[in-house]
Amino acid sequence: MAMRTLSVAVTRQHDTVVLHPRGDVDHDSAPALTGVLEEIDQPWRSLAVDLSSVPFMDSAGLHALLSLERRCRDRGVPLTLTGVGEQPGRLLELVGLAGFFTVAR
Repeated sequence: MAMRTLSVAVTRQHDTVVLHPRGDVDHDSAPALTGVLEEIDQPWRSLAVDLSSVPFMDSAGLHALLSLERRCRDRGVPLTLTGVGEQPGRLLELVGLAGFFTVAR
């Protein structure tokens, strides 16, 4: 099985920063997802993570999402997940986090 590396594109929609990870979010790649916030130097009022190009996520990916949520909460800004696919969605449900995150369909 070929390992897919994770890339994270960052776009901005008004005052919302949108992270677009592409690839599997797992133990090896999750730090790339959380580390991207350090590179954003302009003010932002909300964060969205578009998971539409994430076919697989493991517990490290969940930890990364929780870390992003904590950073947002500390800043007083909302976090929204979009494009949650089948496997990441099942994982969120399995561990009881489906209702924890705001998910835009």
